[in-house]
Amino acid sequence: MKKTRWWFTLAMVLAVGAAGCGPQLDQSSGGQSGGQTQAGAAPGSQSSGGEFNVGLAISLSGGTAKFGEAVKRAAQMAVDEFNEAGGADGKKAKLIVYDDEAKPEKSVEIVQRLIQQDKVVGFVGPANSGNAKAHIKFAQEAGVPEIIPVATGTTITQTYEKEDKNYIFRVAPYDKGQVETILKWVVEEKKLTKIGLLHDTTGYGQGGKTDVEGVLKDKYNMTLTATESFQVNDTNMEAQLSKMRDAQVEVVIFYGLAPEAAQYLKSRQKLNYYPLTVASWAMGDPTVKELVGDLVNKDVYMVQSFTIDQSAESKAFHDKVVAKYGEDIFPIASAQGYDCMQLILQAVKKAGTDPKAIRDAIENMTGFTGITAIGEQPFTKENHEALTSSNMFLATYRDGVIVKP
Repeated sequence: MKKTRWWFTLAMVLAVGAAGCGPQLDQSSGGQSGGQTQAGAAPGSQSSGGEFNVGLAISLSGGTAKFGEAVKRAAQMAVDEFNEAGGADGKKAKLIVYDDEAKPEKSVEIVQRLIQQDKVVGFVGPANSGNAKAHIKFAQEAGVPEIIPVATGTTITQTYEKEDKNYIFRVAPYDKGQVETILKWVVEEKKLTKIGLLHDTTGYGQGGKTDVEGVLKDKYNMTLTATESFQVNDTNMEAQLSKMRDAQVEVVIFYGLAPEAAQYLKSRQKLNYYPLTVASWAMGDPTVKELVGDLVNKDVYMVQSFTIDQSAESKAFHDKVVAKYGEDIFPIASAQGYDCMQLILQAVKKAGTDPKAIRDAIENMTGFTGITAIGEQPFTKENHEALTSSNMFLATYRDGVIVKP
């Protein structure tokens, strides 16, 4: 009888506890933090009057995990600083984080969760252009602002530019702007004419090819001397580089991600052929240096929006990240992630927690002080790119550290 009463009492306690709980996040789907939300409430409404939710939907696993982890740490730092400073009208921010695993279908799932269940007032993400293209319609349709810290596909922010209100913003060097920055340096400053392009066959590389060919033709009335491609996971690019050498290519524009960038640098060494190499910002992924060491130091340039030596403020930010986390695993991604979250939080201070008002405040923000090369007025109604060819720049490796040339 005592045993029966004990089990009955335990069952009653559990039942009362369950009855007092609202809907919970399924942590197995990648949520890093969760919270209760009001069923059927409008986006941005919160279950707690003293707290509002901001989101992060980005890869914390998969090929772009370093990008995502750096953004996550910086976004959390921005939220912590906002809360320590008193929040907005006493309301504190809560960061809800999900891993999209670098998969478009997962990205769609977690963005809908952030909007519908977590009721975020705005969110940051993703790292992959394919993921952005798959999910931005949900942010646009729900009227919840999204600021992209990594994904660089040119057309992403243009998808809804004809709408009365475009909810998609970006603080990352978008692809066409990167190409304009590269070609201005190559053609106008270095006066080089024999230009080769080596790109991967994914949407990222194909988009880069389209942009390079388009800008060369439209702005400089030029064509590429040689064009070669490679597959993801290719481990040897000597054949492509041999063709570049035979064509007397002076500069190779490289469009691919870190593992293949490392193989490219190894192939240069094997052939003892070192054309000037100018790459998209992905060449600055720390993975490249981890895979090839000192090979990064020889005539390799890449587009950036941030370097540690850019200014006293950028050095101070880097030191702050290191002090908090023990390292700064991907400095440019940290800086862009921080600026993205700061834009949302500063908009909350100006406009409150209604997502539509936050969108307007982001678009009309003035006097913004960023960590990246972002301007004081990052956006306009016509332009949702905070980083353009006017404020991107080329950087290089010196002793394994990315610096301004």
